[in-house]
Amino acid sequence: MGSGRLGSPLGRLLAVAGHDVFFSDADPARAAAAASAAASAADGQARGGEPGQAARFGEVVVLAVGWEEFPAVVAELDGMLAGKIVVDPSNPIGERDGAAVVVAVPGGLTSPQYQQHVLGDVRLVRTFNTKYPNELLELGIAGQRGGARADMPYWGDDDEAKKAVVPLIEDAGFTAIDGGGLSEAL
Repeated sequence: MGSGRLGSPLGRLLAVAGHDVFFSDADPARAAAAASAAASAADGQARGGEPGQAARFGEVVVLAVGWEEFPAVVAELDGMLAGKIVVDPSNPIGERDGAAVVVAVPGGLTSPQYQQHVLGDVRLVRTFNTKYPNELLELGIAGQRGGARADMPYWGDDDEAKKAVVPLIEDAGFTAIDGGGLSEAL
């Protein structure tokens, strides 16, 4: 979910690796454009639609939405992600007067712990948050083409969910590095 600066390149990397990718966005035209670009780069399966469709689409959902939009997106989905593996590539960054600012995470939690709390019954894995979007695409493509693979840490409290996400990290062109639980996440 999310076809913007991070969701689009990440979806493209996964589509190039042969995964069936469903892009969604509050703006359906943006989701369709991201899907079209990924499909043409991948000669593979990529489609676009609304967030609810994406929530129902797969067992693993990448929730690539802005930190400040996150609560509204979760409320709109109204439990559709329950039981699913959710990949969280976000960082607590917002925007004020056109500038990026760090947003305080409530309750003394790490940002993925907070998101786990808001999401409820999901199997959260934090990853793809340590690279800028353009860097993610460049490094991922290099790794997919046999070049040096950059490290991509991941964190989670559900070992089975983490094991399910490792192949996605590797397919995107990175070396998966287990960073521990959500309380240890960057």
